[in-house]
Amino acid sequence: MELLIRILANEFPLSSSSNTTVNNAVVVRLVHTGTQEHIVTIADGAGSTIGTITLLSNSELMLEKRRTDTLQVNTGTDVRVVSVAYKN
Repeated sequence: MELLIRILANEFPLSSSSNTTVNNAVVVRLVHTGTQEHIVTIADGAGSTIGTITLLSNSELMLEKRRTDTLQVNTGTDVRVVSVAYKN
C-alpha cells in the first residue's frame, strides 16, 4: 500500500550552513537527488544533536520529528525537504 501525503508548504533545499525546523513541521519528506551520500543531522530546539541519518543517493525518506527539532545537511544542495501530513 502506498503512503498518501498532503503537502503543507513549498519544498526547499536543506542547508549545510544553517538549521531549519522546516516550517515547524512534525512530519517531513526528504528527497536526495544527487549521486553522493549525505548525512542529515537532527537537533533539538536548544541545538543539541539528537542523531544523524545517512541519505543514500537518489533516495526518499519520511521523517517524524518535534516541531522545534531542526535539520541540517552536511554538504551540498541536493537534499530537498518539505513539511507534509500523511496517512497509511
